[in-house]
Amino acid sequence: MRSIIISTDRIGPRRWCQVRVHDTVEDLRRAAHRLRPDTGAAWWDECYGCFHPTWHWTDSETGRRVYSPNGYAGLIRLAEGHISFEVIAHELVHAAAQIYRMNVHSDIRLGGNCASREESFAYIHGELMNDLIEKLGAT
Repeated sequence: MRSIIISTDRIGPRRWCQVRVHDTVEDLRRAAHRLRPDTGAAWWDECYGCFHPTWHWTDSETGRRVYSPNGYAGLIRLAEGHISFEVIAHELVHAAAQIYRMNVHSDIRLGGNCASREESFAYIHGELMNDLIEKLGAT
């Protein structure tokens, strides 16, 4: 299994994701189920990649989400033999959405137009995509 770290500081403080590239899709599915046993093993049957967002808690005084101060945003799982730009792009959308929630606003409604919120989201996604593609040697 390979492990890669990708990160962005495009909008707000630096956030990072761990990317684990499992040797087989079966390994990915078993690992995903171990982390989220509440979903049931069948949940992962068609899974070729997934994203596990970091945990958060709610500040009782402010009602705001609080995340780990180390910038960790979550874990992306990919499987050798099933890495495609489509799978990568899909999982990075989830990673970018999590980073947007952490840095910009917990409600990720981006509006009905390509305004500043959506543009910020797109920049985060683009930087994460570029970072992962370079580190996977897929260019």
